[in-house]
Amino acid sequence: MLKRRLGHGLYAVAGSSFSLGLLLSSMAGGAADLQPHTAVYDMQLADVSNGADIADVSGRMVYELSGSLCDGFSVDVRFVLRSVGEDGEETVTDLRSSYYEAPDNSRLAFSYKTFIGAYLAQQAQGTAAHQSSKVDVDLSGPAAKKLSFDGSIQFPLQHLHGVIDGAASGKRFMVTKLYDGSVSGDQLYEATAVVGGKLADPLAQRSDQVMLPVSLGSSEAWPVSIAYFNLSDEERGERTPDYELRAVLHNNGVSRSMSLNYGLFELKGVLVELDLEPVIVRGPCGQSVGLEDKVSVPSGEAAGKEQMR
Repeated sequence: MLKRRLGHGLYAVAGSSFSLGLLLSSMAGGAADLQPHTAVYDMQLADVSNGADIADVSGRMVYELSGSLCDGFSVDVRFVLRSVGEDGEETVTDLRSSYYEAPDNSRLAFSYKTFIGAYLAQQAQGTAAHQSSKVDVDLSGPAAKKLSFDGSIQFPLQHLHGVIDGAASGKRFMVTKLYDGSVSGDQLYEATAVVGGKLADPLAQRSDQVMLPVSLGSSEAWPVSIAYFNLSDEERGERTPDYELRAVLHNNGVSRSMSLNYGLFELKGVLVELDLEPVIVRGPCGQSVGLEDKVSVPSGEAAGKEQMR
């Protein structure tokens, strides 16, 4: 049960992502300007419904965003959870994902694996490409398969850009069709985002167990809630989301104060480590540019060159 519910859920964090406007609009001066970074979250059980057969869940998520506007961005996520049933039986679920989006969002390459203990329980690998009014998918593993989804569909980081740009322009409600290749690679999702008002002090609502760069305190940030509905699941016949992600989202793509609600149970993620990579100073692609200092902020340690808060 835990594997089924977590199958797509971790990929929301990955850009849908927040696995979460177009990238082209941000290249032309939109609000979103993603900063490569590595974030580590400790995950704990926050709530559980009666009859869920869950006594405890704990684990850790590592999220890494790399790349640039010129080269495209890559996301790698490792999400390991230890769940304990009411009978005391323990299960370790290890979800691993990686994907790359082209700088113009035309192409997505992805790989997902889910391990239950040492057993590879589920995987998907392939590519997806935007056409004029559809997305074509070429699955290469575990079995070759071609799919096509009609309509206006976004990839994970394209969606993240859209949420940030929408929030910055005052949008409070956004509905988007989303393809990220997760779980078995043949699902299409609808992401419904609700954005709260811009935080006057982005670092005021704190659950993080880490010192944070002052630059985050001066950046724009919003409380965001995104519900993910599986449009490929025809058996449900109901509008119940697979899961809901809540977080404080900064305009550089960093997520804090995270929670994942799967209906029967909810996980709370606490940021315990943040490593901000150098920001590439804007310049034409292909030209040399300067770099800002790297800021590494592990839990409870000194913070390098940038002042911390």
